[in-house]
Amino acid sequence: MAGEGISHYKEFLIILGAAGLVVPVFLRLGISSVLAFLFVGVVLSPGILGQLAMKVPLFEAIVIGDPENISALAELGVVFLLFLIGLELSYERLLTMRRLVFGLGGLQVIVTLAAVTGVTWSLGFGIEGALILGAALSLSSTAVVVQLLSEQKRLGSQAGRASFAILLFQDIAVIPLLMLVAILGRQSTGPVILDIAIALAQAAVAIGLIVVVGRYALRPLLRHVAGTNSPDLFMAAVLLIAVGAAAAATLAGLSMALGAFIAGLMLAETEYRRAIEAIIEPFKGLLLGAFFLLVGLGIDLNGLIDHPLRIAGAALVLVVMKSTVIFLLARAFGVSRGAAIESAFLLGPCGEFAFVILASAASLNLLVPEANRDALLIVTLTMMAIPFLAKL
Repeated sequence: MAGEGISHYKEFLIILGAAGLVVPVFLRLGISSVLAFLFVGVVLSPGILGQLAMKVPLFEAIVIGDPENISALAELGVVFLLFLIGLELSYERLLTMRRLVFGLGGLQVIVTLAAVTGVTWSLGFGIEGALILGAALSLSSTAVVVQLLSEQKRLGSQAGRASFAILLFQDIAVIPLLMLVAILGRQSTGPVILDIAIALAQAAVAIGLIVVVGRYALRPLLRHVAGTNSPDLFMAAVLLIAVGAAAAATLAGLSMALGAFIAGLMLAETEYRRAIEAIIEPFKGLLLGAFFLLVGLGIDLNGLIDHPLRIAGAALVLVVMKSTVIFLLARAFGVSRGAAIESAFLLGPCGEFAFVILASAASLNLLVPEANRDALLIVTLTMMAIPFLAKL
């Protein structure tokens, strides 16, 4: 009975073990925690450690056989990440960087999405699959790139500002891209334009209600709780707001990430912004680690073994194409040649939100399993190349 009780916590203990033991080793080697959790997920999957456990039963104790056991934790990681991004997007910050964020960042997303969609469509994918792949593969890694630039104290450099502006717009663009996936996944026999219009109208009403409630209820709630001078109660209130907004968005037919993002935006202008960031950051880090570990579990290395040239070639072409677009756009916006090259190298690889978009599309059966498998491998390969590209 005792063994059965412990088995319910096996996945959680593995996540804590990865965060406390394995990830620090990667960080000392200069490798991002995102890539560390991805690596741990791949190693602990049934395809690798599971096969080894058949020969050495001792390893069975740390094999994650049922990824669904950590899927709820992984989803909360994405919720808290979007909540923190909403907190960061204050009006003043966007106003200061508006030219680079909405000009350079907006054009990068539009041009890259169109280019990737066009290429995948020409390769025989349907328009829905091509759009989803374009949306997923056009994004870059905020988590890895910002961490690298911060460690090098280069966020204030011209390359750092240009890269951060593009990443900031990409973070904003994640929300409409996730809505696009949800709209494409709706089953209907009517005209597509009508479905999109209805879905957007429903989303607008739901978002409007969340914004109204947030504007008139969140600040008084936080002020009331802060008046108790209890850090525990304030933490509980912040978690309630983040998860409650995500749940409300789900009830309205939207994604949990969108609800959390809107809640973050509502709190960005309050006097409690920094205190909220300090509370959410540890939860976000650990639960987002669970998300990337879950992604690693779902990566099928057999696809890379069976078709190494195809996967590696597609990853290389994608990075070159994205880097070229970013370089040309950065130069057009007055970024120096050296800074434009650096930003292109850093942002050419894919990012963590590709996993979110691909997972959402897979749950709605919008991508065939082979395409989803190959896309996950391409995203992972390009992300693992970021530290090496940064050294160039």
